[in-house]
Formats: sequence, C-alpha cells, structure tokens
Amino acid sequence: MALVAAALHWLIFPITQSRVTFIFFIPATVLATTIAGRWPGVLVAVVGLINSAAMKAPGTLMIPNSAEQVALISSAVVSIMVILVGDYYRSLSRRELSDLHDLHELSATLASIPTLPEQLRLILATYARMHGATRGIISTYPARGDSLYVTASTGFDAEVRAGAPAAGLAFVDRSRVVITDTETDARAATHRERLRALEIRSVHSTPLISRDGEILGVLSLYFSAPLRLSEREVRVADICARKAAVFIERARAEELVSERDRRFQSVLESSAVPFIIFSPVRDSAAKIVDFRFVFLNTAASNVMRVRPAEYAGRKVTDVLPRAWDDRSRFDMYVEALERNEVRQSERQSVADGNSNWYHIVASPLDGDLAVWFADVTTRKLQERELLEADRRKDEFLATLAHELRNPLAPIRQAATILRNENAGDAQKRWSSNVIERQVQHMSVLLDDLLDVSRITHGTLQLRKQNSDLQSIVGAAVETARPLIDERHHELSVELPQGLQVNADPLRLAQVLSNVLTNAAKYTSPNGTIKVRAWQQEGTLSISVEDSGIGIAAEELPRVFGMFAQVRSAQEHAAGGLGIGLALAKGIVELHGGRIEAASAGIGKGSRFTVHLPNGAATTVAAAAPAAARSGNGQDHRRILLADDNRDAAETLAILLRFEGHDVDLAHDGQSALRSFEARRHDVALLDIGMPNANGYEVARQIRAAPGGKDVLLIAITGWAQDADKLESRAAGFDHHLAKPIEPDSLIRLLERP
Repeated sequence: MALVAAALHWLIFPITQSRVTFIFFIPATVLATTIAGRWPGVLVAVVGLINSAAMKAPGTLMIPNSAEQVALISSAVVSIMVILVGDYYRSLSRRELSDLHDLHELSATLASIPTLPEQLRLILATYARMHGATRGIISTYPARGDSLYVTASTGFDAEVRAGAPAAGLAFVDRSRVVITDTETDARAATHRERLRALEIRSVHSTPLISRDGEILGVLSLYFSAPLRLSEREVRVADICARKAAVFIERARAEELVSERDRRFQSVLESSAVPFIIFSPVRDSAAKIVDFRFVFLNTAASNVMRVRPAEYAGRKVTDVLPRAWDDRSRFDMYVEALERNEVRQSERQSVADGNSNWYHIVASPLDGDLAVWFADVTTRKLQERELLEADRRKDEFLATLAHELRNPLAPIRQAATILRNENAGDAQKRWSSNVIERQVQHMSVLLDDLLDVSRITHGTLQLRKQNSDLQSIVGAAVETARPLIDERHHELSVELPQGLQVNADPLRLAQVLSNVLTNAAKYTSPNGTIKVRAWQQEGTLSISVEDSGIGIAAEELPRVFGMFAQVRSAQEHAAGGLGIGLALAKGIVELHGGRIEAASAGIGKGSRFTVHLPNGAATTVAAAAPAAARSGNGQDHRRILLADDNRDAAETLAILLRFEGHDVDLAHDGQSALRSFEARRHDVALLDIGMPNANGYEVARQIRAAPGGKDVLLIAITGWAQDADKLESRAAGFDHHLAKPIEPDSLIRLLERP
C-alpha cells in the first residue's frame, strides 16, 4: 500500500509539485491499520513521511519553522491519530466477529444436546468465556416451586447457593442487577463476608423471562475485581439469557406434553372402556383406504384377546381381514376424520366370529382417530326381550279381549232365550246352565290373572298340609275332564298307592289342571294323555305326557314365560291367555320345586314334569262327608244387601229369597245404615265401593251400633287381593267373597250357626 501511495504521489508530482506530498498515505495507513494492524500502519506512515521529505526542495527542511517542516509534522500527527483510531475499530470488529462466531457455535452445538442441564451448562460456559469470567450460575425457578435452584454452574463447588445476593434481587425485581463492587454496594452488605471468602468483588445477574412474561430463573456471573459493564457485555448477557429462557421454556413445554401423555395413557390404560387410536392409511391419491393401529388400551386388548404389541403399527386389514366387511363402520371412521367431527353409532361386530354389539364413538385426534367402544350386547338382548315381551303383552290383551267376549255371546243369547215368552222349561233350564257355565269360565280367567299378579308381587300365600296325592290329581283331572272328554282323548293315570305330599292341595291341583288342560287343548282329537307320579330321594315327581303338537327346541326355554304362546300353539288356535304355564311355574317355585318341559319336536308330543321336595308323610285319613244342606230347613235370616250395582243386588236378592231369607236392598252407604237402624238385620252383605259411604265405613258403624257385634258381616266385592282382605278384616268383616261369588258358597256361610 505504501508503494502504491508513493507511486501515485510521484505520478501527480509534476502537477502538484510538493503541495500534497502525503494525501494518498492517509487512506493507505487507515487500510493497513484496519486490515493488518497497528505496526503495518506505522510502516506505511513512515514510508509516507520519507516519501514526503524526498519531494521537498533540497535544503528546505533545514530551514526552521518553514512550511515544509510544518506540513511534515502535521502529516506525522495525522498518521498517529489514524493509526490509533484504525487500531481501535479493528479491535472492536475483531471482538464482534469473535462474539458472532462464539454465539453461532453455541447455537449449533445446543441443537445436538438432548438435556436441559447440559444445554444450560454450555450457555453458561460460553457466556462466562465471552465476559472473561471464571465463575457463573444459572438458577431456575420450577413451575410448581417456591425458590431458586442451581441448575448449572461453573467455577463453584456443589454448595453454591442460587439466590444471594444479586440473583435474588434480579428474580424479585425481574430486571438486571449489577453490583460493581461488593465492598461498597449496600445490596451486598448481608453477604459481604461470604463474598470475601469466595474472592468475589462484583456480580452481574440477568433475569430469564419467558415470552409470556413468566420469570424462569437468573443468569449470573461473578468477578474477582470491580466491574465496569460495557454495552457489549449487556448485549451478550441479554442474548445468552434469551437462549437459556427459550430452552427452559421448551423443556417445560416438552415436560408438560410428556406428563399429559403419561396421564392420558394412564387414564386410558386404567379405563374399563376399550379405546384405540388409529392413523389413516392413504393411497397415492391421498384417499383413506385403511387404518393402522397406533395404541390399544388394556380393555381393548382384552376384548380383542391380543397383546397391544401384536397390533401396534400394523394395518387393520392385516390382522383383521374381515374388519371392513361392515363398510358403513369404515365410512363412519373416514367421515369423522375428514370432517373433523365426532361420530357414533351402535353396530354388530363381524370380525373373527365376534358377533357382539358395540356402541362406537369415533373422534379426530391430531390427525389420528380415537375410537371408544363399549359392549352393549346385553342391553341389545334386553331390548329385544322387551320388544318380545311387549309383543306378547299385545297378543295377550287381544287374546284376553277375545276370551272375555266368548262367554258374553252365549250369556247374552241365553238371557234373550229366558226373556222369550215362547221358550219352554227345558230351554230355560238349558239357558240357565249356559249362563252358569260361561260365568264360571270368566271367573277362572280372572282368578288366574289375580294369581299371577300375587305371584309376581310375592303376596300369594300357600297353605301347606299333608295331602293324598290321588285326591289332588283327581281334583285336577275333574277340572280338565270336560275338555278331555270333548276332544275324545284317552287319559291314563299311574299313581303309587298311598303316596302323600306336603303341599297346598288346592294350588297343586291348580298346577296339574293347568298342565292337563294344556295337554288336552294342544292335542288333536283322539289323542293320548298320561299322568305318572313317583317318589325318589325326597323328591316327588309328577309328569303329564301327551301325543300333541309338540314344541320346537328353540321354543322350549320360553314356554313358561308370561303371555307366552309358542308358534305351533298359535297356529293350532286353541285359545287361552298364555298365562297358565307361567302360573304353574310360579306356584311350583313357591313350593321350592321346579317344572320342566320336554319335547322331541313339532308333532311329536310334549312332557311336563313337576318336581317337588317331599319328605315322609303320614297316611291321610279319609275326609268325613259334608253334611247335606236342607233346602228349606235352615233358619230364616234378616239380610241387608247393599251394592251400587242394581242388577247384581237384585239378582242376588232373588236367590237369597228363594232360600227363604228376608232381604232388604240398599244402593249406597247411607241408605244401608238407615235400613240397618230400622231393621237390625242378622246378616249384612256389603259391597266395598259404594257412594256416600263405602263398605268399610258401613261395617265399622254397624259394629259400633247396639247389637252390631253379633251381626254376620260379609264383604262382596271385586277387590280380591290379600291386602284388600286384610283391610276388610280390620274394618270388622267376618268373611270376604270376591265377585262373581258362588251362590252355594254364600248359602253355606249363611247356614252356619
């Protein structure tokens, strides 16, 4: 550069002569100093001064205070100043370049360090080196903590504390704290002895603050001499503090995500609800063609009978080839993912023989698909059973209406015959028998319904006693005999002699009559019915076998259901409410036994067997014959008959008058009480549901009246539950008869003394 400047000077010398002998050496000196340093700049300046002297006229430099001397001295002074300024800026630029290099190396290295403590140690080491310090600390404040903790340190032993003195102040004030001299700064007074022991004279602490303004910690350097903080050092401190804050914030965010994932997975693993995460599998056109298992919780793996590791990462169709046979389920998953909406449905599985029903919820999850599914097979079966029960109930109501209308037709027709003046005595007697028979049939229907209700509510009371089995079976056969004879069946009964049973004889006869009636009803005319009984190891078994229409194997489990009528029976169209076998089952189970049905199939007959626990029993003595009642020899009684149903009251009054009794009628409670006060009757037949005063109130007032305790009170009502009987007993009634009453039963009650 000196030679170039000299050549330029000599090139223009003929023009300028000696007036600008140093002009090109000033920039040359600046360049040499800035690029090469102080001494190369001095060399260029010396060459320039020699070159300037050579250009002066000979002898002129020797003249004191000449212009040439002044110019040469000025050039020397300018050269010195240029060298000093150039060297200063050269040192600044070199330091800037060094800082940039160090920070670049720091950033590049941090990217490869996996843990936060190692990252913070590297930041601290770089920061300390750039400041010329040998000791430093990065202290952090945990997200759920209450004090600062040393996370990284250099130049200190393990006992270094995080918060004293400048670091604590920077944390509290959330601003930079510089203690330039610990010996004079009041903020270091309480820690001065410890700082002296550590040979610390100055401290520079910078708070670490997140982008959201949260205080994360403090970055501190410690010096052994008083500190004068430069702008460069402040700038480097801020850069390193920001880097430390970024990595602390990132580590906390990663920890939060990791903790959330751990909690999420823990919840899913411990959940009893099966849960799966799928990732979509797309073709070249980005269309979803399958799904891949990402996660299965324990409940899901248990349902699928696999280990989660066996499915994780594999396509659904690879492990469950028939999974998407239900295309609508696949379409639901795709729709939930592509529309970013929750979808749910109930579907039946078709995968690998699993035919259970599941309630499925599909929800998008960060590009994947979360699927919950719960087994609702039991509920589905219950819904089907409810629908079937509802259907049977509707059929029952229709059948009940039919069965109740059937007796009404002959009753109405018989009543018409009785009113006809041309009807003969034989026709009138026949009409009366028809009415009595049909009323009895309706009464049996209603009694069966009431018995079923009592069994359902647990209010049916058994009256067990040792009874002769032959008598019980005989009563059952007698009940079913009309239908057996009507259809010309052959009935055979095989009973061991003297076999006894500890049971309610009336209820057991009811069970057997229901079974016998079913056998007669569902066996084609001229069929066979066999009744057998045997005792084995404390169990009495009674079977009724027929040659009837039979029962399909799939229908056997529900023949004892309420309102149940199997398909073959419905096609046979033999009538009935479908409650007879349900009633029989309930009564048998109340005895502690069981009833079974068996059939070889449609058209091959059936067998019903009753099993009852039965210990040893004594021989039952023959019952004494009941005394015959005298048609006209009983005492005449004054009877009060109160019923708001006028037809029922009038017809019953006529029957009682036929027996020779004196009957007064009333159609409400107050009329009944007035009639009793006037006549003081021997017997009161009271309906319960009367206007003005019900039967209970009338009974209580009669009992409270003079002589009322000797009156025979009989309730005649349609309320026939056990609770109704208890209430009538509490009101003072002696007997409780359910409508329609048996006239003979009432007459026998009136014959008692």
